[in-house]
Amino acid sequence: MKKVHRYVPDVSQRTADRATEVVERLLAAYGVSRAQDLPEEGRVRLSRELQGFYSRELPEGLRMLNPSDLGWRGAFKRTWLTLTGRKHLIPSPINAHPQK
Repeated sequence: MKKVHRYVPDVSQRTADRATEVVERLLAAYGVSRAQDLPEEGRVRLSRELQGFYSRELPEGLRMLNPSDLGWRGAFKRTWLTLTGRKHLIPSPINAHPQK
């Protein structure tokens, strides 16, 4: 299964396979091979079925990945945090201005 967006974390293969079955069943019901070929009613039904499937399968939802944790920026960020011994790159607003 192809990732929709690079900042969305992966789901288990089992979940992806079951979602694919939902899509394939609906495509077969309408006699088409691509979701793009579905009539408007079929698209609405597909959307509702997938929303229902994922709300049952992943009730807590998916936590989006932080773009700064990926790629070369993520590598730079992890290296910088390791070298400086910090836990966060940006200081917390609470600790930014210590009280006198």
